[in-house]
Amino acid sequence: MTVKDMDKNAHTPHMPPTELMDSEHSSVFSRYFRKKCPDELIRTANKCQLNKTLNAFDLIVLGIGAVIGAGIFALAGTAAVGSSGHVGAGPALIVSLIFAALACSFSALCYAEFASMIPVAGSAFTYTYATLGEIAAWFIGWMLVLEYLIGNITVVSSWSGYLMNFLAGFKGVLPDFLTSPPLWLVNNYSLAVEKYRKVSISDFTTLLESKYQALGLDASRIKELFDPSNFNPSMFNPAAIDSLGFNSNLLLHPETHIPHLGPIPLCIDLPAIIFLGFITYLLFVGIKESTRFTFAMVLTKLLVIFLFIGVGMFYVRPENWVPFAPNGFKGIFVGAYLIFFAYIGFDAVSTAAEETKNPQRDMPIGIIGSLVICTLIYIAVVAVLTGIIPLNQIDTHAPIAAAMTSINQNWVAFLISIGAIAGLGSVLVVLQLGGTRVLYAMSRDKLLPGAFSKVHPKFKTPHLNAILVGVGVMFGTLILDLNAAAELCNIGTLTAFMLVCAGVRVLRKTDPTRERPFKTPWVPVVPILGILTCLALIVLGLPTIKTLVIFGIWITIGMTLYFVYGHKKATKHINKTREEQKIAANN
Repeated sequence: MTVKDMDKNAHTPHMPPTELMDSEHSSVFSRYFRKKCPDELIRTANKCQLNKTLNAFDLIVLGIGAVIGAGIFALAGTAAVGSSGHVGAGPALIVSLIFAALACSFSALCYAEFASMIPVAGSAFTYTYATLGEIAAWFIGWMLVLEYLIGNITVVSSWSGYLMNFLAGFKGVLPDFLTSPPLWLVNNYSLAVEKYRKVSISDFTTLLESKYQALGLDASRIKELFDPSNFNPSMFNPAAIDSLGFNSNLLLHPETHIPHLGPIPLCIDLPAIIFLGFITYLLFVGIKESTRFTFAMVLTKLLVIFLFIGVGMFYVRPENWVPFAPNGFKGIFVGAYLIFFAYIGFDAVSTAAEETKNPQRDMPIGIIGSLVICTLIYIAVVAVLTGIIPLNQIDTHAPIAAAMTSINQNWVAFLISIGAIAGLGSVLVVLQLGGTRVLYAMSRDKLLPGAFSKVHPKFKTPHLNAILVGVGVMFGTLILDLNAAAELCNIGTLTAFMLVCAGVRVLRKTDPTRERPFKTPWVPVVPILGILTCLALIVLGLPTIKTLVIFGIWITIGMTLYFVYGHKKATKHINKTREEQKIAANN
């Protein structure tokens, strides 16, 4: 059945008011689980004003833009080498990537079926509304807002860090305020305190070494004693430090480096704020403009990545791949768990379904195509990276750039820094786009105030959402701890994946005859595997108590808003629609 046919059938007498899946006299409890028929969702979307400008190529660009970012430029190193908290996969990270892509593909296949069948804005929120009911849809919509807003806080902070490292390379060429600005002006509070602590420890260590050497004493163990990772301020006497001619406050209380306005620290990540303002402007003026910018960023980072592969392959030494799996299957599975999060972002493609020219054909291509392309790129990069230098010499912070430096290809390392900036920038655009479209869909279903579904008369974008999301992420960069932000993002994402997988199975049972331009294969096996995979990742990556508390607060706020406002507003809208339909039928 085509969309045109559905619109025609919507006016026939035997068609029920498909928006109202509950009966007029249904219980209060059952109304929380009322569903929206996919036909009604599509009809509502057709009445709206978003521009349909995207094709399959644009969607693949959005997918690559969202997926290839910090994962390939940073996470590959720690997943291969390991850290104090986990073992590494070694060169077998290639196998880990395949496992992770397979796990992610379960959810991707389910997303593709829904996106082709219900091509409207809202992603998992809309799909859940059609299958599991209103309260589940609200919950998953609230989780998506968490994913897109909080995830961008982590990404934009990483982007700012890469930018400042890049500019530092121009010291003596560019003005000092660009190459070495005050740390409190280019970091949020927690990062600034951490960096000031490291600077103070380094300065104090240098002072002690000079005094030891002046006395003819061995200073070789000074740096071991003052390792920033295990530095404990309570072990030191402030008076003794002051007697050495060093300000003890700067060492033991690094926050004193930061200027304060009364009790409020004046700490801001200015580069992040400026770039977020630019992205907000792009999303305000149009999705096609945003896609063009994303394409430029994606092209830049792909050229840099292919340059790394093309140059690095001539320096690969097969002996560096031995042993291939130094930590056995445990290392491979831990690597898969870590690298899985490098794939998160492909789901943001589905939020642009309503702005796609031919979503039934193009959405599956965009979702699955971007996942396949990113997997192949990841595998090639990891193969070259682990083949260039021995495993114990891989840099876990900037592995690709450091690998080029180790083979004296500094010009490539310089370009890789540009690619990292571009890569993270494209992730920011796509995630922020996803956040605006989820709010738009929730508002259109009357679960949020109508202002969130207003469309700009000229640009045909949910412009107020673009401003709200942009300002929200800016504010989040000032107050939220980055580790907690990453964990919160992961919980929201994996929860969304699980409900989408469950939704495919439910709709196959409740509406088996519905036309599905793309069908998830091997149902129910694929959806069940998707649910189990996501659940396992949540359990294995059990977040900290602090993160769980913040997550609990977020859920409490969301559900309170639903019961106090969203459900009542939606019920009022449904009753009004029912009355209008009765009057129309009588006439």
